[in-house]
This record gives sequence, C-alpha cells and structure tokens, in this order.
Amino acid sequence: MKNGLTLSCLALLCVAGGCTSERVAPAVSLNESSGAAERAERASLVAVPEEDRRVGRKVTWISSVRPRGGRFRIARTTSDGETSETTYLTDSPHNDYKPVVSPDGTMIAFFRSYREGDDFFLWDTSICVMNADGSDLRELTDHEFMNTEPYWARDGSNRITWSRMVHPSEGEHGTYVFRTEHDARPGDEQRISATNWEWGNSSLTDGRVFVLREYGYHLLSPERDGDSRYEKIEYPGPFRYLHKVAVSNDETKIAYMKKVDPDGDDYRGSEIVYADFDTSVPSIENEVAFVPEDASKFSWYVSFSPDNDYLLYAEDGKIMMYDVESRTTTRLSTPDDVEYRYPNCEGSVK
Repeated sequence: MKNGLTLSCLALLCVAGGCTSERVAPAVSLNESSGAAERAERASLVAVPEEDRRVGRKVTWISSVRPRGGRFRIARTTSDGETSETTYLTDSPHNDYKPVVSPDGTMIAFFRSYREGDDFFLWDTSICVMNADGSDLRELTDHEFMNTEPYWARDGSNRITWSRMVHPSEGEHGTYVFRTEHDARPGDEQRISATNWEWGNSSLTDGRVFVLREYGYHLLSPERDGDSRYEKIEYPGPFRYLHKVAVSNDETKIAYMKKVDPDGDDYRGSEIVYADFDTSVPSIENEVAFVPEDASKFSWYVSFSPDNDYLLYAEDGKIMMYDVESRTTTRLSTPDDVEYRYPNCEGSVK
C-alpha cells in the first residue's frame, strides 16, 4: 500500500491559484471502458449565459480562507453567488486547514500547522476542536507529527478520526488512522488501523470508517491499538486512487476525487465523482463525473449539501457549486482577492 498512499501524501496541500468562470460540465456515467472520446466529452465545457449565473439560493459553508498576503484561517461564508459574507473563526500565527463540522453542528474540528515544508511527512500539525462560533479552541494532539484530514464519527460518540503521517526519523514509516474524544487531551489518542499504510476517511452512523488499505477500500470497524475488522468495499472496475472522500448525510451517496491516469498527478490528473453507496454490501456503483479531469485547473475537495441537491468543491482558490438536477456548475464565492480551500457545507457531516 506504500506506493498508493505516498503519492497522495506528497500532494496533500498543493497551492491552487488563479480564477475560474461559471460553466456547465456534462455529468457522465463512468465505466472502465472509457476511451479518449469519452474523456474528451468529459472535458468539454460550455459557457453559461450571464442571466443563468445566479445561484438562486444562499449557501453557507465552513472552509479555510486566506486573504491576499495573509494566512489560512477557519471561516464561515454565506453567498448567493453575487455577494459573500465571511466571518473568521480563528486568528492565529499558524495556518489552519480542513475544517469539518460535527454531526450536531455545535463543533468544528481542523488541523493547525506549526511547521511546513516540501516533505509532508515532516510537517508538524495538531488536531484541534472548537465551538461552531470559534470559542473554546483546544488542541487534541501534540504537534510532533503530521496529523491531517480529521473526520467526525457519526455514531453519537463525537469522536474524531484522522490520518497521521510518520517520517522514518519519527518511528515506523507510514500513515496510520487514529481517533480521540472531542474533549480529550494530547496523548489520549488511539491508533485504530492495523497496518502502517492506511488512510482514514468518512465514518458511518454504525461506527465503521471508510479507509484506503492495500490497494483497496474497506469499512473498518474500529478497535483500539489496531485490533480492528475490515470489510472490502466492492468497486466497479480495477483499482483507482480515490481521495478526499465525502459521504452524504443519509449515507446513500459518496463523492471523491478519482485519479484517472494511474501515472498522472493525484490532483490535476483526477476528476471529481459522486456515486451510489450501499453500506450493507458494501459497494460503490453508478459513478458520475461532474468535474472532468483538466490539468489546467486545480479542482479538489468535495462536500454534499444536507439534502444531496448540490455539491461544493474548491477550484483555483474559489468555491464552486454543482447542481445535481440541472447539471450546472456555478462559482459560489465572489471575492477575487481571497483563496478558499476545503469547503464543508453547513449542516453536512464530511
């Protein structure tokens, strides 16, 4: 699993720049026989007329936001596609990344960076939690390792899971899945992955966790100290690297970045997909690519709306909204001098 995971780790926090315009992207049902013609169809974009560019609703999300010349802070933004109102929730000399909202909406978890560099295994970051209004911010871990991509448990425990990257100089080289309580202290965290090359993603209401392991995807039933059980997830076709996973609130849909070219870039070589998710099998079926692979853009990180009517994602520092019914994509964030990353729809569990 080392090969599949280390590629993703090297590009975890690439900086996206530039801007994008509103567009219609044809949603395409995928299968493994897709050839050059279908890929060209996925990449075709049609400009949206000016009168159709309005979102028509106010949407609120939590994300990392960086004003020009500043640092990344956790913020809440509400926008209708024409005007945006942003409230900053953190103010620190450090960068704050990847916020996720608790199932009851009262808390936000994220990670804070104390040291950054070219090798993500040598980053020093901590998992943090705070109230939804930014008050009572606490660190749940030390910042001796790269602790990244927190997710909330949906089973009522208010636990938080995340992935920890360990450099050979810090211990056994690898990526591990950990969890802790929302009111824990640094050092209380428990490893729940059985091997040293796993990556944690969304949780389910029954406590299982979606993980990447050994060139396959599994639902992990967590036990402390890595004594956990795994159920293989059926996937349509050969292995493809899926990352930045989001499961809908009703747990019937799943969305992720899908690496199209196995030898390509993990981000610019990926498309963003949503699909049916049957947790009883478990299986992923009926993939639909709604953001095509396009190396000229940096499109990543996806979140469902609470009702599954739309999905948010980041593209070249802006927040985009894809409407499932109309199959249209619109730029939702409005400032050009602010960079947005990692949107989490308010009311949705990542």
